[in-house]
Amino acid sequence: MAEKLIVVRVAYDPEAQVWWIESSDLSGLHAEGATLEELRDKLPGMISDLIEDNEPSWRNHDIVVEIIAHGQLSTRVPAVAAA
Repeated sequence: MAEKLIVVRVAYDPEAQVWWIESSDLSGLHAEGATLEELRDKLPGMISDLIEDNEPSWRNHDIVVEIIAHGQLSTRVPAVAAA
């Protein structure tokens, strides 16, 4: 059976405290989640629905989803007093 690859790029919004889909190879795929795992768990159902509605030629294919995530973390390292 043929495979179709969908690349999904997700980003973290620290102000809203959510992970969200920044872009994907599947038109109309938009979602967010409080955690990366929560967002990931939403994808199979959403992808199935979008393929059913918009990509009928993809039916009966194995769909591989590659998630590329990026976020940013700031931290401060305290200065060490000179001996």
